[in-house]
Amino acid sequence: MPQQENSWWDSFSDQPYQLGAEDKPRFTAEGLREYAALAGNALLLLPLFVWRLATVAPPMKKPDPEEFIGLSVSPSKQYDNAIVEMVAELGVKQLLVRVPSWDLDQLEVIQRFIERFPAREFLVNILQDPRSVRDLAQWRQRLEQIFSALGDRCEYFQIGNAINRSKWGCRHSGEYLALLQVAEEVRRQFPGIRLIGSSVIDFEPLVTFRTLYNNANFHLDVVSSLLYVNRRGSPHTRQFGIWDLAGKIRLLYTLVTMGNRNDRRFWITEMNWPLLDTKPYTPNSGHPRSTVDEPTQASYLKEYFRIAYASGFVERVYWWQLINPGYGLVDHRGGTLRKHPSFYALKEIVEELSQE
Repeated sequence: MPQQENSWWDSFSDQPYQLGAEDKPRFTAEGLREYAALAGNALLLLPLFVWRLATVAPPMKKPDPEEFIGLSVSPSKQYDNAIVEMVAELGVKQLLVRVPSWDLDQLEVIQRFIERFPAREFLVNILQDPRSVRDLAQWRQRLEQIFSALGDRCEYFQIGNAINRSKWGCRHSGEYLALLQVAEEVRRQFPGIRLIGSSVIDFEPLVTFRTLYNNANFHLDVVSSLLYVNRRGSPHTRQFGIWDLAGKIRLLYTLVTMGNRNDRRFWITEMNWPLLDTKPYTPNSGHPRSTVDEPTQASYLKEYFRIAYASGFVERVYWWQLINPGYGLVDHRGGTLRKHPSFYALKEIVEELSQE
């Protein structure tokens, strides 16, 4: 997707640049209060959490296959027609599109792009930037524009992305709660809209719980996680020697059941494995311990979807994304589209689950 040129955004990998040491958040009184609240909640509810984790049951035996598998797509003037054709070939019904809140000139482009998929449902992921946190009045105006432009076509809006990474703008979870409160106020003007969060990336359950259990004024219709697996291994790899993908999903859903700001619905809205030797499209391209080859990416994709589907705890999982040489299903370098093995792996999973 075309992005507004600025010094903080890496258009190749579709994420902010890493912050330098001088730009990293420093401890402040506000930040310390937030960490204290996080620790206090965790200690207070630890016994209940342990009991819930041991006894929690899946809310469903099996998700609806057509609802379960999702894919992120981005507008591309050059490849829009090809994207429509590839989505049809894959058979995916659930799509995610990102909307950068700092570049609302793209809204019309995104509207036209969504109209190309009349038989698909879209989740809109509204990306925050550092200014969103500093200027809540502007954040409100941006949300109003986005909801107004897309609310008639799209029901679900994910508020924020990777909110536990300071390069995305939030120095601590309290600043994200402020963004959610504004979103709650704005959505009252748009009664058909559903809010999704808290968009925590990787496996940081304490931060997730802080965003779900608090005294802020908002309500999430669905809880989302950007649940990446340890990128050195398969979904069966155990992080800290304990938590494989199935265990992480069970733990996160347990937190969902304990939250006081959310319904008991859980989606994974971003996951992938970055590919070796694809710099600059993935920052880890030259590190074999943090990337995989194409056949391995395809194998891990199928394992991830199968594990999440079998768990019964997750309603939906989105792969990020369709076209990107560094982590996507399709490589567009050289002006041609080459489908990775993972493209056909996703197609196989769609067919496999639809037959169960």
